[in-house]
Amino acid sequence: MKSLQQRILDFHPDRQEPTIHRKYELMSTDVFSLYRATCFLFYEDLATQPAINKGPLSWVCGDLHLENFGSYRASNGLVYFDINDFDEAMLAPCLWDVARFLCSIALASNDWKYSKKEGAELMQVALKEYAAHVRAQKPYAIERETSPSLIQQFFDMAEREREKDLIKARIDKKKERLQIIPDKTLELNKDRKQIVLQAVNAFLKQKNDSFKAVDVAFRIAGVGSLGIARYVVLVWDKKQEKWRLLDVKKSNPSSLQPHCNIRQPKWTSESERILQVQNLMQYASPRFMDTLKIEQNDFIIKQLQPSAHKIDHTLCGGKLINVAIVMTTMAEALASAQLRSAARLGSATVDELTEFVARNDWQKNLISLATEYAETTKGNFETFKAMYDQKDSPFKI
Repeated sequence: MKSLQQRILDFHPDRQEPTIHRKYELMSTDVFSLYRATCFLFYEDLATQPAINKGPLSWVCGDLHLENFGSYRASNGLVYFDINDFDEAMLAPCLWDVARFLCSIALASNDWKYSKKEGAELMQVALKEYAAHVRAQKPYAIERETSPSLIQQFFDMAEREREKDLIKARIDKKKERLQIIPDKTLELNKDRKQIVLQAVNAFLKQKNDSFKAVDVAFRIAGVGSLGIARYVVLVWDKKQEKWRLLDVKKSNPSSLQPHCNIRQPKWTSESERILQVQNLMQYASPRFMDTLKIEQNDFIIKQLQPSAHKIDHTLCGGKLINVAIVMTTMAEALASAQLRSAARLGSATVDELTEFVARNDWQKNLISLATEYAETTKGNFETFKAMYDQKDSPFKI
Protein backbone atom coordinates (compact mmCIF):
# COMPACT_ATOMS: atom_id res chain seq x y z
CA MET A 1 0.00 0.00 0.00
CA LYS A 2 1.25 3.51 -0.83
CA SER A 3 2.42 5.78 1.95
CA LEU A 4 0.40 8.88 2.82
CA GLN A 5 3.16 11.03 1.33
CA GLN A 6 3.03 9.18 -1.99
CA ARG A 7 -0.79 9.26 -2.13
CA ILE A 8 -0.81 13.03 -1.69
CA LEU A 9 1.98 13.67 -4.18
CA ASP A 10 0.41 11.31 -6.73
CA PHE A 11 -2.87 13.24 -6.60
CA HIS A 12 -1.18 16.55 -7.41
CA PRO A 13 1.10 15.84 -10.40
CA ASP A 14 -0.44 18.61 -12.51
CA ARG A 15 -0.77 21.13 -9.70
CA GLN A 16 2.03 23.34 -10.94
CA GLU A 17 0.34 26.63 -10.16
CA PRO A 18 1.97 28.80 -7.48
CA THR A 19 -0.58 28.05 -4.77
CA ILE A 20 0.09 24.30 -4.38
CA HIS A 21 2.64 24.96 -1.64
CA ARG A 22 0.15 27.18 0.13
CA LYS A 23 -2.26 24.25 0.11
CA TYR A 24 0.32 22.00 1.74
CA GLU A 25 1.06 24.68 4.34
CA LEU A 26 -2.64 24.95 5.25
CA MET A 27 -2.92 21.16 5.43
CA SER A 28 -0.22 21.20 8.10
CA THR A 29 -2.02 23.73 10.32
CA ASP A 30 -4.99 21.71 11.61
CA VAL A 31 -6.85 18.48 11.04
CA PHE A 32 -9.96 20.10 9.56
CA SER A 33 -7.92 21.87 6.88
CA LEU A 34 -6.32 18.56 5.96
CA TYR A 35 -9.77 16.99 5.72
CA ARG A 36 -10.99 19.80 3.45
CA ALA A 37 -7.94 19.46 1.23
CA THR A 38 -7.98 15.67 0.81
CA CYS A 39 -11.40 14.66 -0.46
CA PHE A 40 -9.60 12.12 -2.64
CA LEU A 41 -8.27 10.27 0.43
CA PHE A 42 -11.79 9.94 1.82
CA TYR A 43 -13.05 8.09 -1.25
CA GLU A 44 -9.86 6.09 -1.77
CA ASP A 45 -10.41 4.72 1.75
CA LEU A 46 -14.20 4.45 1.95
CA ALA A 47 -15.78 4.18 -1.50
CA THR A 48 -16.14 0.39 -1.24
CA GLN A 49 -17.49 0.36 2.32
CA PRO A 50 -21.00 -1.18 2.53
CA ALA A 51 -22.13 1.48 5.03
CA ILE A 52 -22.03 4.26 2.41
CA ASN A 53 -23.24 2.22 -0.56
CA LYS A 54 -26.63 1.04 0.69
CA GLY A 55 -28.72 3.93 -0.57
CA PRO A 56 -30.18 4.70 -3.99
CA LEU A 57 -28.42 6.95 -6.48
CA SER A 58 -28.47 10.68 -5.98
CA TRP A 59 -26.66 13.74 -7.26
CA VAL A 60 -23.95 14.52 -4.72
CA CYS A 61 -21.67 17.53 -4.31
CA GLY A 62 -18.99 14.94 -3.46
CA ASP A 63 -17.08 17.07 -0.97
CA LEU A 64 -19.77 17.86 1.57
CA HIS A 65 -18.39 19.21 4.84
CA LEU A 66 -19.34 22.03 7.20
CA GLU A 67 -17.37 24.68 5.30
CA ASN A 68 -19.00 23.89 1.97
CA PHE A 69 -22.26 25.43 3.13
CA GLY A 70 -22.71 29.17 2.94
CA SER A 71 -24.61 32.17 1.62
CA TYR A 72 -24.60 33.64 -1.87
CA ARG A 73 -26.60 36.09 -3.96
CA ALA A 74 -28.59 34.33 -6.65
CA SER A 75 -29.45 35.51 -10.15
CA ASN A 76 -32.84 36.68 -8.82
CA GLY A 77 -31.04 39.16 -6.52
CA LEU A 78 -31.94 37.32 -3.29
CA VAL A 79 -29.52 35.74 -0.81
CA TYR A 80 -29.76 32.04 0.05
CA PHE A 81 -27.96 29.58 2.32
CA ASP A 82 -27.10 26.32 0.59
CA ILE A 83 -24.42 23.86 -0.46
CA ASN A 84 -21.99 25.94 -2.50
CA ASP A 85 -19.15 23.79 -3.87
CA PHE A 86 -19.70 21.35 -6.72
CA ASP A 87 -16.21 20.74 -8.14
CA GLU A 88 -16.41 17.05 -7.20
CA ALA A 89 -20.10 16.56 -8.07
CA MET A 90 -21.26 13.25 -9.55
CA LEU A 91 -24.08 10.73 -9.62
CA ALA A 92 -23.35 8.36 -6.71
CA PRO A 93 -25.02 6.55 -3.80
CA CYS A 94 -26.92 9.13 -1.73
CA LEU A 95 -25.00 8.30 1.46
CA TRP A 96 -21.66 9.42 0.02
CA ASP A 97 -22.50 13.05 0.78
CA VAL A 98 -24.09 12.13 4.10
CA ALA A 99 -21.02 10.21 5.26
CA ARG A 100 -18.56 12.99 4.38
CA PHE A 101 -20.82 15.53 6.11
CA LEU A 102 -21.00 13.39 9.26
CA CYS A 103 -17.24 12.91 9.38
CA SER A 104 -16.79 16.70 9.24
CA ILE A 105 -19.12 16.99 12.25
CA ALA A 106 -17.02 14.44 14.15
CA LEU A 107 -13.81 16.35 13.36
CA ALA A 108 -15.31 19.73 14.19
CA SER A 109 -16.70 18.35 17.46
CA ASN A 110 -13.17 17.45 18.44
CA ASP A 111 -12.06 21.05 17.68
CA TRP A 112 -14.98 22.33 19.76
CA LYS A 113 -13.77 20.20 22.70
CA TYR A 114 -16.92 18.08 22.75
CA SER A 115 -16.73 14.50 23.95
CA LYS A 116 -17.06 11.61 21.50
CA LYS A 117 -20.51 10.98 22.95
CA GLU A 118 -21.54 14.58 22.27
CA GLY A 119 -20.10 14.36 18.75
CA ALA A 120 -22.13 11.20 18.12
CA GLU A 121 -25.24 12.98 19.43
CA LEU A 122 -24.67 15.82 16.95
CA MET A 123 -24.39 13.32 14.12
CA GLN A 124 -27.59 11.64 15.28
CA VAL A 125 -29.38 15.00 15.34
CA ALA A 126 -28.20 15.76 11.79
CA LEU A 127 -29.20 12.31 10.51
CA LYS A 128 -32.60 12.53 12.15
CA GLU A 129 -33.28 15.87 10.46
CA TYR A 130 -31.96 14.64 7.11
CA ALA A 131 -34.19 11.54 7.20
CA ALA A 132 -37.25 13.46 8.39
CA HIS A 133 -36.82 16.06 5.67
CA VAL A 134 -36.48 13.43 2.94
CA ARG A 135 -39.58 11.65 4.23
CA ALA A 136 -41.48 14.95 4.07
CA GLN A 137 -40.65 14.98 0.32
CA LYS A 138 -40.54 18.77 0.18
CA PRO A 139 -37.31 20.64 -0.70
CA TYR A 140 -36.96 24.06 0.92
CA ALA A 141 -35.06 27.24 0.20
CA ILE A 142 -33.19 28.37 3.31
CA GLU A 143 -33.79 32.07 3.80
CA ARG A 144 -32.84 34.58 6.44
CA GLU A 145 -36.19 34.86 8.20
CA THR A 146 -36.42 31.13 8.97
CA SER A 147 -32.76 30.51 9.87
CA PRO A 148 -31.12 30.14 13.32
CA SER A 149 -28.95 32.99 14.61
CA LEU A 150 -25.59 31.54 13.57
CA ILE A 151 -26.85 31.08 10.01
CA GLN A 152 -28.40 34.55 10.04
CA GLN A 153 -24.90 35.98 10.54
CA PHE A 154 -24.10 34.99 6.97
CA PHE A 155 -27.21 36.70 5.66
CA ASP A 156 -26.28 39.78 7.71
CA MET A 157 -22.80 39.85 6.16
CA ALA A 158 -24.28 39.51 2.69
CA GLU A 159 -26.60 42.42 3.29
CA ARG A 160 -23.88 44.64 4.78
CA GLU A 161 -21.24 44.00 2.17
CA ARG A 162 -21.76 45.62 -1.21
CA GLU A 163 -20.23 45.01 -4.59
CA LYS A 164 -18.79 48.51 -4.74
CA ASP A 165 -16.94 47.93 -1.46
CA LEU A 166 -15.39 44.77 -2.90
CA ILE A 167 -14.37 46.69 -6.02
CA LYS A 168 -12.87 49.51 -3.94
CA ALA A 169 -10.72 47.06 -2.00
CA ARG A 170 -9.50 45.14 -5.04
CA ILE A 171 -8.68 47.66 -7.77
CA ASP A 172 -6.60 50.74 -8.44
CA LYS A 173 -9.07 52.96 -10.29
CA LYS A 174 -6.44 55.47 -11.38
CA LYS A 175 -4.38 52.80 -13.12
CA GLU A 176 -7.49 50.78 -14.06
CA ARG A 177 -5.95 47.55 -12.88
CA LEU A 178 -6.19 45.02 -10.07
CA GLN A 179 -4.24 45.50 -6.90
CA ILE A 180 -1.97 42.62 -5.92
CA ILE A 181 -3.06 41.81 -2.37
CA PRO A 182 -1.07 39.36 -0.20
CA ASP A 183 -2.94 36.06 0.36
CA LYS A 184 -5.58 37.06 -2.21
CA THR A 185 -3.87 37.63 -5.56
CA LEU A 186 -0.60 37.04 -7.40
CA GLU A 187 0.81 38.81 -10.45
CA LEU A 188 0.71 36.90 -13.75
CA ASN A 189 3.44 37.12 -16.36
CA LYS A 190 2.57 39.14 -19.46
CA ASP A 191 2.11 36.15 -21.76
CA ARG A 192 -0.26 34.32 -19.42
CA LYS A 193 -2.18 37.51 -18.69
CA GLN A 194 -2.71 38.09 -22.41
CA ILE A 195 -3.91 34.51 -22.99
CA VAL A 196 -6.51 34.77 -20.21
CA LEU A 197 -7.70 38.25 -21.24
CA GLN A 198 -8.13 37.18 -24.88
CA ALA A 199 -10.15 34.09 -23.89
CA VAL A 200 -12.37 36.01 -21.48
CA ASN A 201 -13.00 38.85 -23.94
CA ALA A 202 -13.89 36.39 -26.70
CA PHE A 203 -16.40 34.81 -24.30
CA LEU A 204 -17.80 38.18 -23.18
CA LYS A 205 -18.23 39.35 -26.76
CA GLN A 206 -20.59 36.43 -27.35
CA LYS A 207 -22.42 36.67 -24.03
CA ASN A 208 -22.45 40.36 -23.07
CA ASP A 209 -20.92 42.85 -25.47
CA SER A 210 -21.05 45.64 -22.87
CA PHE A 211 -18.36 43.92 -20.79
CA LYS A 212 -14.63 44.23 -21.51
CA ALA A 213 -11.91 42.49 -19.49
CA VAL A 214 -8.97 44.85 -18.85
CA ASP A 215 -6.81 43.13 -16.23
CA VAL A 216 -6.32 39.72 -14.63
CA ALA A 217 -4.43 38.27 -11.65
CA PHE A 218 -4.02 34.81 -10.16
CA ARG A 219 -6.61 34.34 -7.42
CA ILE A 220 -5.87 32.66 -4.07
CA ALA A 221 -8.99 31.14 -2.50
CA GLY A 222 -10.21 27.98 -0.80
CA VAL A 223 -8.14 25.02 0.40
CA GLY A 224 -8.90 21.91 -1.66
CA SER A 225 -8.71 23.76 -4.97
CA LEU A 226 -5.42 25.52 -4.26
CA GLY A 227 -2.94 24.60 -6.96
CA ILE A 228 -5.57 24.75 -9.68
CA ALA A 229 -5.47 27.63 -12.16
CA ARG A 230 -7.81 30.33 -10.89
CA TYR A 231 -8.05 33.99 -11.87
CA VAL A 232 -9.79 37.19 -10.85
CA VAL A 233 -10.65 39.33 -13.87
CA LEU A 234 -11.33 43.07 -13.82
CA VAL A 235 -14.13 43.97 -16.23
CA TRP A 236 -15.50 47.33 -17.33
CA ASP A 237 -19.28 47.35 -17.77
CA LYS A 238 -19.82 49.95 -20.49
CA LYS A 239 -23.59 49.85 -20.14
CA GLN A 240 -23.68 50.45 -16.39
CA GLU A 241 -20.42 52.45 -16.37
CA LYS A 242 -18.99 50.50 -13.46
CA TRP A 243 -16.26 48.01 -12.66
CA ARG A 244 -17.01 44.33 -12.02
CA LEU A 245 -14.95 41.36 -10.91
CA LEU A 246 -15.18 37.85 -12.33
CA ASP A 247 -13.88 34.57 -10.88
CA VAL A 248 -12.45 32.17 -13.49
CA LYS A 249 -11.56 28.70 -12.20
CA LYS A 250 -10.23 25.62 -13.99
CA SER A 251 -12.49 22.55 -13.87
CA ASN A 252 -10.70 19.28 -13.12
CA PRO A 253 -12.24 15.79 -13.17
CA SER A 254 -13.98 14.82 -9.94
CA SER A 255 -11.80 12.99 -7.43
CA LEU A 256 -14.74 10.60 -6.98
CA GLN A 257 -14.47 9.42 -10.58
CA PRO A 258 -11.87 6.63 -10.07
CA HIS A 259 -14.00 5.13 -7.28
CA CYS A 260 -17.49 5.43 -8.77
CA ASN A 261 -18.62 2.81 -11.30
CA ILE A 262 -22.01 4.48 -11.79
CA ARG A 263 -22.72 5.43 -15.40
CA GLN A 264 -22.61 9.22 -15.73
CA PRO A 265 -24.26 11.53 -18.28
CA LYS A 266 -22.11 12.35 -21.32
CA TRP A 267 -21.00 15.82 -20.34
CA THR A 268 -19.30 17.95 -22.99
CA SER A 269 -16.75 19.12 -20.41
CA GLU A 270 -15.90 19.04 -16.71
CA SER A 271 -17.23 22.59 -16.50
CA GLU A 272 -20.60 21.48 -17.83
CA ARG A 273 -20.72 18.70 -15.22
CA ILE A 274 -20.10 21.16 -12.39
CA LEU A 275 -22.54 23.74 -13.71
CA GLN A 276 -25.36 21.31 -14.47
CA VAL A 277 -25.17 19.47 -11.15
CA GLN A 278 -25.11 22.79 -9.31
CA ASN A 279 -28.25 23.81 -11.21
CA LEU A 280 -29.90 20.53 -10.23
CA MET A 281 -29.04 20.68 -6.53
CA GLN A 282 -29.23 24.37 -5.57
CA TYR A 283 -32.51 26.21 -5.12
CA ALA A 284 -31.31 29.16 -7.22
CA SER A 285 -28.19 29.63 -9.32
CA PRO A 286 -25.58 32.30 -8.50
CA ARG A 287 -25.30 35.43 -10.62
CA PHE A 288 -23.60 35.25 -14.00
CA MET A 289 -22.28 31.69 -14.12
CA ASP A 290 -21.12 29.97 -17.32
CA THR A 291 -18.39 27.86 -18.90
CA LEU A 292 -15.49 28.80 -21.15
CA LYS A 293 -12.21 27.44 -22.48
CA ILE A 294 -8.77 28.94 -22.04
CA GLU A 295 -6.48 27.24 -24.52
CA GLN A 296 -7.63 23.59 -24.23
CA ASN A 297 -8.70 23.73 -20.57
CA ASP A 298 -12.23 23.97 -19.17
CA PHE A 299 -13.11 26.81 -16.79
CA ILE A 300 -16.12 28.06 -14.84
CA ILE A 301 -16.65 31.82 -15.01
CA LYS A 302 -18.89 33.65 -12.56
CA GLN A 303 -19.29 37.00 -10.89
CA LEU A 304 -17.10 37.49 -7.83
CA GLN A 305 -19.51 38.73 -5.21
CA PRO A 306 -19.16 39.81 -1.57
CA SER A 307 -22.11 37.68 -0.48
CA ALA A 308 -20.41 34.34 -1.19
CA HIS A 309 -19.67 33.47 2.44
CA LYS A 310 -18.79 29.98 3.57
CA ILE A 311 -19.31 28.67 7.06
CA ASP A 312 -16.18 28.75 9.22
CA HIS A 313 -16.59 25.70 11.44
CA THR A 314 -14.74 27.45 14.26
CA LEU A 315 -17.61 29.96 14.54
CA CYS A 316 -20.04 27.19 15.46
CA GLY A 317 -18.31 26.01 18.60
CA GLY A 318 -20.61 27.22 21.33
CA LYS A 319 -23.43 25.68 23.31
CA LEU A 320 -24.23 22.21 22.08
CA ILE A 321 -27.90 23.02 21.59
CA ASN A 322 -27.06 26.00 19.35
CA VAL A 323 -24.62 23.97 17.28
CA ALA A 324 -27.25 21.25 16.91
CA ILE A 325 -29.61 23.82 15.38
CA VAL A 326 -26.96 24.76 12.80
CA MET A 327 -26.36 21.07 12.00
CA THR A 328 -30.08 20.54 11.39
CA THR A 329 -30.13 23.51 9.00
CA MET A 330 -27.28 21.97 7.03
CA ALA A 331 -28.98 18.58 7.05
CA GLU A 332 -32.11 20.26 5.72
CA ALA A 333 -30.08 21.81 2.91
CA LEU A 334 -28.60 18.40 2.02
CA ALA A 335 -31.99 16.67 2.01
CA SER A 336 -33.49 19.49 -0.05
CA ALA A 337 -30.70 19.24 -2.63
CA GLN A 338 -31.24 15.50 -3.02
CA LEU A 339 -35.01 15.88 -3.29
CA ARG A 340 -34.66 18.75 -5.75
CA SER A 341 -32.41 16.72 -8.03
CA ALA A 342 -34.32 13.43 -7.71
CA ALA A 343 -35.40 11.57 -10.87
CA ARG A 344 -33.01 13.68 -12.98
CA LEU A 345 -30.43 12.22 -15.38
CA GLY A 346 -30.27 8.85 -13.64
CA SER A 347 -30.90 9.71 -9.99
CA ALA A 348 -33.45 7.83 -7.90
CA THR A 349 -37.01 9.09 -7.54
CA VAL A 350 -38.27 10.88 -4.46
CA ASP A 351 -40.24 7.78 -3.50
CA GLU A 352 -37.11 5.62 -3.73
CA LEU A 353 -35.18 8.03 -1.52
CA THR A 354 -38.05 8.16 0.95
CA GLU A 355 -38.35 4.38 1.11
CA PHE A 356 -34.63 4.03 1.82
CA VAL A 357 -34.29 6.64 4.58
CA ALA A 358 -37.33 5.17 6.34
CA ARG A 359 -35.33 2.01 6.96
CA ASN A 360 -33.49 1.63 10.27
CA ASP A 361 -30.50 -0.41 9.09
CA TRP A 362 -28.09 2.33 7.95
CA GLN A 363 -27.83 5.20 10.42
CA LYS A 364 -25.91 3.45 13.21
CA ASN A 365 -23.33 2.00 10.80
CA LEU A 366 -22.87 5.36 9.09
CA ILE A 367 -22.19 7.13 12.40
CA SER A 368 -19.68 4.43 13.34
CA LEU A 369 -17.94 4.78 9.99
CA ALA A 370 -17.76 8.58 10.30
CA THR A 371 -16.43 8.34 13.87
CA GLU A 372 -13.76 5.83 12.86
CA TYR A 373 -12.68 7.81 9.82
CA ALA A 374 -12.40 10.99 11.88
CA GLU A 375 -9.79 9.12 13.95
CA THR A 376 -8.05 8.02 10.73
CA THR A 377 -7.97 11.63 9.56
CA LYS A 378 -6.47 12.78 12.84
CA GLY A 379 -3.75 10.17 12.38
CA ASN A 380 -3.19 11.34 8.81
CA PHE A 381 -2.80 14.90 10.05
CA GLU A 382 -0.13 13.97 12.60
CA THR A 383 1.74 12.02 9.92
CA PHE A 384 1.48 14.82 7.37
CA LYS A 385 2.50 17.51 9.85
CA ALA A 386 5.61 15.52 10.77
CA MET A 387 6.48 15.17 7.07
CA TYR A 388 5.83 18.85 6.41
CA ASP A 389 7.99 19.98 9.31
CA GLN A 390 11.02 18.04 8.03
CA LYS A 391 13.82 20.19 6.68
CA ASP A 392 13.84 18.43 3.30
CA SER A 393 10.04 18.06 3.05
CA PRO A 394 8.77 17.44 -0.52
CA PHE A 395 5.78 19.63 0.37
CA LYS A 396 7.82 22.83 0.64
CA ILE A 397 9.40 25.04 -2.00
